[in-house]
Amino acid sequence: MPFASIVSADYKIALFLHILAVVLAFGPTFGYGILFSVLPDHPRATPALLAGIQRIDRFLVTPGMVVVLLAGIYLLIASDDAWDGSEAFITVGFIAILALFGLQHGFFRPQTAKAKALAERDLKAGDALSDEFEEVSQRLAKVGPIAGLIVVITVFFMSYKPFM
Repeated sequence: MPFASIVSADYKIALFLHILAVVLAFGPTFGYGILFSVLPDHPRATPALLAGIQRIDRFLVTPGMVVVLLAGIYLLIASDDAWDGSEAFITVGFIAILALFGLQHGFFRPQTAKAKALAERDLKAGDALSDEFEEVSQRLAKVGPIAGLIVVITVFFMSYKPFM
C-alpha cells in the first residue's frame, strides 16, 4: 500500500472523528432549552434534569470538544496544503473551539451546578423554585443560544469554506 494511501485513509478517519465529535459534543446542547421549557410545569424534575445535563456535559461535551480540537489539529498537520493563516475556516474553527471551551468551563459548568444546588435547596422548602434560581436559569437561557450560534457559524465555515 503506497504511503499516500495510508495518509489519505488516516486523514479520512480523522475527518470522520472530527465530524462525529462535533455531532456528539454539541448536538445534545441544542435541546437544553427545550428541556428547560418544561420545568415551570414540573419543578420537582429540575434537579434530575440538571444532573442529566451535567452528565452530558461531562461525558459528551467536554470529551467531544477535546476530540474536535485534536482531530482538527491532526487534519491541519496532515493536510497537503501548508496553512499560512489565510484559510478563514481554520481560524474560525480554532477561535470557536477555544471560545466554547471557555464558555463550557468558565460559565456553563459553574452556572449549571449553581442552578442545581439552588433547585435542591428550593425544593426542600416547598414546591416552587426561587427568584434566585430563575435568575441563574435566565443567564443560562441567554448565553446558551450564543454558544449555539458559535457552533452553527463554525459548521458553516467548515463546510462552505468561504474566502479560500
